[in-house]
Amino acid sequence: MAASTFLFEHAYLPEGWQRNVAVRLQDGMITSVGGPAEGAIRVKGAALPGLPNLHSHTFQRGMAGLAERRGPSGDSFWTWREVMYRFLDKLTPDAVE
Repeated sequence: MAASTFLFEHAYLPEGWQRNVAVRLQDGMITSVGGPAEGAIRVKGAALPGLPNLHSHTFQRGMAGLAERRGPSGDSFWTWREVMYRFLDKLTPDAVE
């Protein structure tokens, strides 16, 4: 894949908001951030760093069977949630790993 360079009007960098910031990509990966660059594709607006979604549902393997039983007729999502939080309260980082 060819390299591409985008020139953002504004970009939020570690040192704060900057103007005319070039972001260079190669094979879908950012290779450099700095600016300006000749021949860059101009982008109106602002660029922000991405926020990865790092949450996990692996604890559900550990609690499998704890909440999948028939209980009082009042069982609901909320009673399942109570079981889940009681279980999570006992987990340590080592146990999750």
